[in-house]
Amino acid sequence: MNGSARSFHPTTNYPPPTGTANGHYQNNTTPSQVRAPPSSPYLEARLLNLEEEHCSLRSDVNILNELCHSLHDSVNTLKKGGWPVHVGPFQECDAIESHQSALRFKEELDQITNEVCKSHDSDANKKKNGIGVSKHSGSMPSNLKTTSATSNGASPKSVPPHLRGAKKTESKAVNGASGPFSDKTKDKYEPLITDGPIDTSIVERRAPALSPSSSTTTAVQGVVPTKNIENMSLDKDWQPYYLTTLKPLSPDILSKVPSKDMITFHPEFIKNHLGGVIWSPGLRFVDTDGPCILKNRTYYELDPNIDPYLPMAPGGHGAKLTAFFNQSPEETHGDLFAENTNTYENVPMFVEQNNAKGQIRYIYFGNYSQTRWSDKLDYDTLKTKVPQHVKEYHARELTDTVAREEWVTEALKKHFFPKPEYEGRIYAASTDATTHDIEDEVKHNERMIKDVKSYVKSLRDWERDASMKTAHIKKQAILAAFDAADVDDPPALRLWWEYLECVDWNQDFYNLLVTLQSRNKESYFA
Repeated sequence: MNGSARSFHPTTNYPPPTGTANGHYQNNTTPSQVRAPPSSPYLEARLLNLEEEHCSLRSDVNILNELCHSLHDSVNTLKKGGWPVHVGPFQECDAIESHQSALRFKEELDQITNEVCKSHDSDANKKKNGIGVSKHSGSMPSNLKTTSATSNGASPKSVPPHLRGAKKTESKAVNGASGPFSDKTKDKYEPLITDGPIDTSIVERRAPALSPSSSTTTAVQGVVPTKNIENMSLDKDWQPYYLTTLKPLSPDILSKVPSKDMITFHPEFIKNHLGGVIWSPGLRFVDTDGPCILKNRTYYELDPNIDPYLPMAPGGHGAKLTAFFNQSPEETHGDLFAENTNTYENVPMFVEQNNAKGQIRYIYFGNYSQTRWSDKLDYDTLKTKVPQHVKEYHARELTDTVAREEWVTEALKKHFFPKPEYEGRIYAASTDATTHDIEDEVKHNERMIKDVKSYVKSLRDWERDASMKTAHIKKQAILAAFDAADVDDPPALRLWWEYLECVDWNQDFYNLLVTLQSRNKESYFA
């Protein structure tokens, strides 16, 4: 039915009724007569078309009414059970035919049982006569078959990761094993993955169990417990190799460390008297003008919960973990440093610890120097020696767009979305100053200018796209990068060791801090 017929409005402009100039009726008790519009062939034809459309619409309405009544009758018939049902739970069932079908199934079952028993008796006779019997493996999928340790079959060769192309092509299975480009993690999400045919028409039937022979012994192996990676990473005896090569602090210096009644420092006291801003993870830098009680204007403020390889006690060696490095403070604030000072030697370290009341306090562990450049953790060390909660902490810090420093954002952008390299022309080498060579050099420089302009445009596009993508990096993407292979795309992410060698335990500095804190016991010893 055409819905537009209801909204029909004729658009013919009739002349206004007589009586007034603006076409309104006169305001009197006797309405004036309205003259009929003049007839024309166009109006007559239009009227005929409307009548035909009206008849056609009425015909469509009648057809729809008949279909509606027919559908209503069919539904009533179905409700009353007038139609035979051949599918679903209400299908009609012939008792005689069902009984015959059950008898045929019983005969087939008896026949198969007899064949299995005969086959088993035949195998037993062959074993008794010294004839070997080969085991029938059935139609088990090839990915569920285990290769025998004594078999001479060659294992399928896989392509090394660094030789894999960007476009992975599907490879055929070799000897029943999946190809080198098969997705080995897919079986975690699909109930079954096979690379061979599966016989779905054969139903597994068990043969009657025989009593075991008295001369046969059966060895039952128990479940072998697996070692949890998280437990491996909490091994307190393990430490980075470089720390094992460092000599311990001299006994003369260690004797200065109080064996009992070590005074701890309130976080607010550290903030008020040392101050500073977070320059890099765990390192604070005093960037204000004026005198500072710290010679190199830096100190460590570390948490052993997120740095599990810190020193076990004051005066010991340790290491901290970091994902990226900021530039040195002396590169940007060189005017604040005295001569022959830097921010990576003889730096005081404060380690967080909870007191008996569960309050956060800091212990002075000594002065530390970084005597070796940082080393990047490999995949095995990151997987087995770094606890999962530490990796989750770094993932949260790297994806916190509110508190994340600008230098961290730039480091993320350059790591995950590398800047395009310039592959265009460079200045031509100088040759003999002939007319021909000068012309070639001019043409070469013109092409070089075009290449440079194209590269600058690509840098602008990269800056825009990489900044947008970096802003949308999520925590799960960082965790996935921790688990990725070194040559994966997008790139994998690894943490770095920052080795901390204890070089001194400054007793004068410790006593100064104790004296300053004792002046305000109400605030710091509550």
